[in-house]
Amino acid sequence: MLQQLATETSATGWAIASMLFFLGVWIFVAVRVARSRPEDLAARANLPLADDGEAPRTLSTGVTPAA
Repeated sequence: MLQQLATETSATGWAIASMLFFLGVWIFVAVRVARSRPEDLAARANLPLADDGEAPRTLSTGVTPAA
């Protein structure tokens, strides 16, 4: 029954497409992490530990929040 369902719905194509999508996203994230500056990574790693009680003045996009 499962073999018949797989042949009728082209499950093989969907499995290959999902694997390629996963690999594409994984490569994109790996390249983005590899190209990022260590200072940015350290600053982002320390965000949960910040205890100053205020939000940062500028966001990573360079937009200043309305206050």
